[in-house]
Amino acid sequence: MYIDRVVCRQAAFQPRGAHLNFGHVAKRIAILVFEGFPLGDVTLLADVFRLANDACADTLPAYSIVMLSEPGGNVASGCGLRIWSESLHGPLRSGFDTLFIAGGPGAMEARDNARLITRLQMLAPKVRIIRALGEGRAVLAAADVPFLRTGGNTASSAQRLRRALEARNAGASVVTPSEALVAALKVVKRNHGVALAQRVSEDSMPGSWERLGPMLDDGEADSANGKINSAAHWLRENYHQPISVADAARVAQMSMRNFLRHFKTQTGLTPSEYLLRTRLDASCLLLAQTNLPIDEIAQRCGVPRGERLARIFRRRLSISPSGYRAVNRRASGE
Repeated sequence: MYIDRVVCRQAAFQPRGAHLNFGHVAKRIAILVFEGFPLGDVTLLADVFRLANDACADTLPAYSIVMLSEPGGNVASGCGLRIWSESLHGPLRSGFDTLFIAGGPGAMEARDNARLITRLQMLAPKVRIIRALGEGRAVLAAADVPFLRTGGNTASSAQRLRRALEARNAGASVVTPSEALVAALKVVKRNHGVALAQRVSEDSMPGSWERLGPMLDDGEADSANGKINSAAHWLRENYHQPISVADAARVAQMSMRNFLRHFKTQTGLTPSEYLLRTRLDASCLLLAQTNLPIDEIAQRCGVPRGERLARIFRRRLSISPSGYRAVNRRASGE
């Protein structure tokens, strides 16, 4: 099994714990396992993200993988092989793009573990998508995490495809691809598009894309909520670029009128305000944690000039950027 930790080429520019994107940052994937977890599922998950890293190695690091368990340390799989994991209760820094909850007999027992369930509920806001596999659904149900965060039901989409294939070719036996493989490919497709998902699918299982492709669309991306979530995520990922609300509406594939209405309803903010707050948060972090000049901080946060950033600070925070830096340095004892 190949599990790697990818070091981002831009990591030197990122203050510890920051959610800043000064280039591409590898997306963190967490896999939560329990005693007796299915080794094959975890291997498939890890292999998909390894292949995604290999496919775009010349341009960007795509993913880093962290294995988690509640106690941390060695965890035995169903076949007896052990892997090393970090504790779910340890410092997990900035959260994860996706959390997979593996199945197995240990997952069924974990659903009654109040300490673990409480920790998952605390972690959920720091995770964009949570996907449960097999018995892991019992853990997710116990945590009562909103379904919107689970990215759809992979098993039900697999069953729909199986029925469609059987109806089209009743005389042939149909083998449904692994739920873990489909779940991982959905993440790759969501983050990097259909082309990379297809390439990884074919590298993982030559000739599989014809069957796997339809399974990667479970309807989530087509809903208004899904589209707004995608647009909001895109704004957070690209705030350092000269982007506009019209660009975000195109990402959501919605008319400007519908986009503005749905975005405000779902987030409580207009897209412009959402983008401005994202840029302001990033600027505050850089001011507090680096010695970069104000002009450079402005440019890194998508603001053309330091003077404009200063106007935003005075209007929103009633303080100048340099004043904000001085106050935070005094507060931290520097």
